[in-house]
Amino acid sequence: MDKVLIVDKDAENLKKIEKGFKELHHFELLTTQSGKTAVDILKKTKITVLITDLILPDLDGVQLLAYMTRNYPATPCVVMMEPGKPRPWFKDRSGHGDMLYYLEKPFEFGALASIIFVGLNLKDEGLAMRGMTLRHFLPLLVLGRKTGCMEVTSGGRKKGLMYFDTGVLLDAQHNNLTGDQAAREMAKWEGVGISFSSLPKNRAVQKINTKLMEIAGAVWKEKPKPRPAPGPNAAGQPTPVSQAAPPSAPSAGNPSKLQSALTRHVNILRTIKGYLGLAILNPAGNVLATDVAAESIDIKDFAKELNTLFASCSKTVNQKGLDRCTSFTIHTGKAVIMMMSADVYKQGNFRFVGLMAPEGNGFFMQTQLKRIIPQVLTGS
Repeated sequence: MDKVLIVDKDAENLKKIEKGFKELHHFELLTTQSGKTAVDILKKTKITVLITDLILPDLDGVQLLAYMTRNYPATPCVVMMEPGKPRPWFKDRSGHGDMLYYLEKPFEFGALASIIFVGLNLKDEGLAMRGMTLRHFLPLLVLGRKTGCMEVTSGGRKKGLMYFDTGVLLDAQHNNLTGDQAAREMAKWEGVGISFSSLPKNRAVQKINTKLMEIAGAVWKEKPKPRPAPGPNAAGQPTPVSQAAPPSAPSAGNPSKLQSALTRHVNILRTIKGYLGLAILNPAGNVLATDVAAESIDIKDFAKELNTLFASCSKTVNQKGLDRCTSFTIHTGKAVIMMMSADVYKQGNFRFVGLMAPEGNGFFMQTQLKRIIPQVLTGS
């Protein structure tokens, strides 16, 4: 079984995470409050995903992640950031690198679980072997206000140095390149190994004026600030503020809630190799909610036909004494279509249609659909 290691100085937060994962049996969860203990665990146990706090009492999170690049470069890592800290948003991606993800506290349990499944999928697909990129690591130096010399290697042949003072990049050196030019070249490196040493006195002068985040190709992304409280109206009374309705289970007559619920839980499916799209249907075959990863896919175009096929299949197996049909899979030269029904008595009479490319990971799609169907239909 895959093992996930979480390192957090906050004992209460660890208890909450452990409680949340009690019913999730996809992997074994290990926890510690110490960076040094984490290293001991890593040496004795094969860890599939590492999640670490940035501020630890002994070995800090930046040093722990640098240790991972040198010793376990194919292990996806997640950084838990303190509340209120802006997280790096990389301009050419959704906000994180595949091998290094930034997550701000406090976070919903579902968000952490989805990120872990992304890491597990990277390992399963063999994509983790390429290791971490330097530019995704660079914002850590700002967040950790690191001072020192950072040695970076890549592919066993590339080697360079970067010099920092409280998170500010002073200088860089790679072969005959120095300064800004060397830093930009090194930022492109993948599969990096990183180590730190003290800042030499002769390197304490700033020679690079370009901001580190610009070199990383990123910006700081802050959460939107809450709206100010409304002022008095013309009658001198506070302007009433509309209250959001409490969450409730989505229904066939309320597709907007189904769409919102699907949007919240679909990220894990989008990490699956070959994923093309997903739709939720009612018994009549009407599409209530969709997620499409490829513009060429029009699930609505054939949803009713699939629904009819599913009903026919269910009727046939029932007549043969084999009970009702709960799912079926169709393979064609261009796609794999997976149809799965919800529990009629507990969750209502809904059907989920998933589409994948022929080379997609069908088993992972099936297991994740089983996991998210109750969550989507209860709005949890």
